Amino acid sequence: MKISLDWIGEFVDLPRNLSGREIARRITLSVCEVEGYESGAGHGDDIAAHDGVVLDIDNKSLTHRPDLWGHYGMAREFAVVFDSPFRDKFDVKWAEWLKKKIEAAKGVSAVSAAPIAIEVEDDTANLGFLGLVVTGVRVAQSPAWMRRRLIEAGLRPINSIVDISNYVMLETGIPNHIFDNFTIRGGKIIVRRAGSAQSFVTLDGLERHLLAGDTLVCDADKPSGIAGIMGGLGSSISESTSQIMIEVANWKDVEIRQTSSRLGLRTDASVRYEKSLDSAQLEKTLLRIFELVLELNPGAHSVGDIQAANMPNPVTLEIETGPKRVGAVLGIAVEEEHFESILSALGFGVEKSNTAETSRHSHRVRVPTWRSTKDIECEVDIVEEIGRFIGYDSIAPISAVHDIEALRLSPMKTASRRAQDFMVLRGQALEIYNYPMLGENLLARAFWPTLNEGLILANALSPDVDRMRPALIPKLLQATADNLKEHSGFRIFELGRTYKQLDAPGFCAENLQLGVVFQDSKVNPFIALADVIEGLCRYVGKFASLVPGDSGGNHALIPADWPGLHPNELLDVKIGGLGVGTIFSLHSRVGQAFRIKGKTAIAVLDFEALVNLPEKIEYVFSPLDRYPRADFDLTVVVPNAHYGARVLFVVRNLGIKEIRRVGVLDSFDLSDGARALTLRVEFRDSGKTLNPIAVKEAQDRVIAALDAAGYPLRSAE
Repeated sequence: MKISLDWIGEFVDLPRNLSGREIARRITLSVCEVEGYESGAGHGDDIAAHDGVVLDIDNKSLTHRPDLWGHYGMAREFAVVFDSPFRDKFDVKWAEWLKKKIEAAKGVSAVSAAPIAIEVEDDTANLGFLGLVVTGVRVAQSPAWMRRRLIEAGLRPINSIVDISNYVMLETGIPNHIFDNFTIRGGKIIVRRAGSAQSFVTLDGLERHLLAGDTLVCDADKPSGIAGIMGGLGSSISESTSQIMIEVANWKDVEIRQTSSRLGLRTDASVRYEKSLDSAQLEKTLLRIFELVLELNPGAHSVGDIQAANMPNPVTLEIETGPKRVGAVLGIAVEEEHFESILSALGFGVEKSNTAETSRHSHRVRVPTWRSTKDIECEVDIVEEIGRFIGYDSIAPISAVHDIEALRLSPMKTASRRAQDFMVLRGQALEIYNYPMLGENLLARAFWPTLNEGLILANALSPDVDRMRPALIPKLLQATADNLKEHSGFRIFELGRTYKQLDAPGFCAENLQLGVVFQDSKVNPFIALADVIEGLCRYVGKFASLVPGDSGGNHALIPADWPGLHPNELLDVKIGGLGVGTIFSLHSRVGQAFRIKGKTAIAVLDFEALVNLPEKIEYVFSPLDRYPRADFDLTVVVPNAHYGARVLFVVRNLGIKEIRRVGVLDSFDLSDGARALTLRVEFRDSGKTLNPIAVKEAQDRVIAALDAAGYPLRSAE
């Protein structure tokens, strides 16, 4: 778009001592990008005189500024940039003067009523329509000053009426159309949808193919123009035109752009309508056209009143802000007087609010209608207005100051990190990650009864990932089956969230859980997994007891009717009597569904409950013993159905004060449905050296108690 400095000079006095280069630079920094400039003598670098100087504006920099597509709106910006008063030629007094001329014309005209009626049907692209009939016009050549300005702006002069239409569009930024009134059939202008696919010949003589949804400006018989884009050939101004119909309308930006792009017809009008123009500026544009028609046609006068249809009520937008708030965002002190003067010069209304003087939102800013259609929406937009005229180059670049503080992990995150470290370093396991979504097929394959039907994704990528997972186990089983294709034995774990559907629709509970799988082709890893889980609980600061579970009972994180639990190799992980997890060997029924061969042990822990439970291990420190200990190792025969904890309980329950510690050294299977369990009993007396006779008596008591409980010594045979 081209902007004439001579034209701008009608609204604001520009400094005469600035070159064209300097003006272009300052407008680029504060308003929009000036790609270049030229004078009547061609391109130049240091043009002191502004006559004939034209700035070439990059249209892309005006996409968000519908008010800057004319010299009138651009002049307001020039006034603020160069700190010069803005002369609003089109003020209320000017408008009232022209309206009186329209009213006075009723007395001299034989017909006082408007000869054209305007109708706008519902559901069109129209956002307001004004019309005025003027008679007594004569189509001739435009005056030299108008032709010169049109040529400077890149338009070709045609005749006085068409040139007035183009001139006012370049001045106010609002497109318009002037009809030969005698070509309007039926005395009506009707705005409607096309209704059906049809062809239409535009002013350029080309046939355009329209769709049923396109908005048209029609008379009583047929279309006269494509709304917001171009008029029809049949309604154009000719040398014989003596009565005209001035049309000024506004249209929905999105629809104009869609139609214009589809037709491949981008005009000066459509380019402006695409930017979301202000319907409140329509009357001003119509009156300016009327003024120029009277100026070039001294005998002309209006016929009837201004006809209006579908005019919207203006919406007032107020934003609370203040110079302190603006200064805090920009990083520079903003004086209240400067704050108010910039916004007032741009057409904003500024009032002090009732808040205290120290408030950052000390002012109410009323946004003018020509800035609220697309540009100004919120407080940061006001900050930008102040910043661009203060000058971003005047803001000293200072590094942001922030306190550097050590990162403090939450207790849950700290415990998670410790658990991950323990499982890798002590458990010798590899961490895996699974997506938290799965499908119904995997749940059915795992015989998992909870399907999470209420947590199905609205737009799932695949049925295999269409819902949030109710547990870690189905995905762990799938990972186990996948890894068995490459490895015969491995240890894996996952720390992830599960999702439980709540009774209230649309709500779910998230729970952080730890799932562990130990897989081996020959040796049963169940005891090893139990040992790791017990150590993990101690490592995160909790003392957990592993209690033999009943395959028919309830277990933490496992549905009661799930068939994947081994009937004998099953432990409940409890802290203070509350179940926080389950350790089990996988039942062959579920294993076969995933083609899992070998020995599989699985553990699941409610990690959030494990961490959040108040009970913690209290460590008691005591001095080293001064006297030596005596270790007693023995191997007993234990039925496979009995846990080692039951054997240890027999020894611990003897009440022998010299027994300091008892534990399992080794375990191996026997051929007769039992296993050999090697125990180590530690004897120690902190006050004296142990008496060999007393130690021998204690050993005999241990052997007798174990034998009475059904755990005899293993014979040497």
